[in-house]
Amino acid sequence: MARILDEDYAYATARIRAMENKLITPQQYERMLDASSAEDIVKMLVEQGYGMGDVDISQPAVYVSERLLSDEMKKAYALLNEILPLPEAITLFMRRNDYLNAKLILKGSFLGSDNPGVYAHSGTVDPSRLRSMIVDRSLADLPEVFRKAILESIDYYGRSGDPQMIDFILDRAMYENMESDARMIKVPYISELVALLHDTANIRIFIRAKLLNKTRAFMERALLEGSGINKKFYLDLSDKPLDQFFEAIQFTALSDLTPGLSEAFKNNEGISGMEKILDEYLMGFIKKSRYIAMGVEPVIAWLFYKEAEIRNVRLILTGKINGISHKIIRERLRAYA
Repeated sequence: MARILDEDYAYATARIRAMENKLITPQQYERMLDASSAEDIVKMLVEQGYGMGDVDISQPAVYVSERLLSDEMKKAYALLNEILPLPEAITLFMRRNDYLNAKLILKGSFLGSDNPGVYAHSGTVDPSRLRSMIVDRSLADLPEVFRKAILESIDYYGRSGDPQMIDFILDRAMYENMESDARMIKVPYISELVALLHDTANIRIFIRAKLLNKTRAFMERALLEGSGINKKFYLDLSDKPLDQFFEAIQFTALSDLTPGLSEAFKNNEGISGMEKILDEYLMGFIKKSRYIAMGVEPVIAWLFYKEAEIRNVRLILTGKINGISHKIIRERLRAYA
């Protein structure tokens, strides 16, 4: 792969710096929380340019909100693919949606459902095409690690009838795929970011498993391989109290997580509170790009800001539709700016 110099990102960086000013602000989130209905929020979003401009705002929000958010994410990826001199830097992160869709397709197929869930439309393979490929077992156009994971999932389910293992198999393959792509791209920032995503995913798995009293055997299946903190670290702590796990993290590269996770645990904030700490830690890494004048880093950072924004908007809309209190919604919002 030809080496791309920082100067080659001059145009992309300039475009993204302008786009950063269009991200939703805390004040705008407050306006959404104060809105009388989810429909009013949809109108606000359309007015500020969300989506492709073809959403019927006269329809109930429950019918149009997901399409609006999906279109906004597709628009973001299309922009990045247009302005980046190295599209592979974005393709790497789009793969997450391919693996998510594969989970939905496989589970829907195994459980006999024609409508397994809402597909992510910002992957490298259109969901309908991916579904046909999986149903027909015509997987030659997929990366080898992805292809093998799909076939392994089909084989395992056929022998065990356990759909949960599909998540474990495909998550493991996804990170292997992303890390392989990152090595080919040879951009240290991207490799570090993928490793951090991998590590925080393992911490989430471990915390959830401990809170749900899962066994070491479960963790052996669920935990990912090859992260900066190896799998043995978690398994050695599988029979220890969760607070000892947080103390042990301080002797790893993720030592800065110890205070926040420990505090959330002591305050009985549950998995939601601890996941918020992990999300904000990740965004802390992303924010370092603000000090980089030119390069791929600000572009990748904007993508993660945009994804965080869309998750926040989805949380507010879902909360409004389901009558969840402002206080609970506000507590779950993620800071990114």
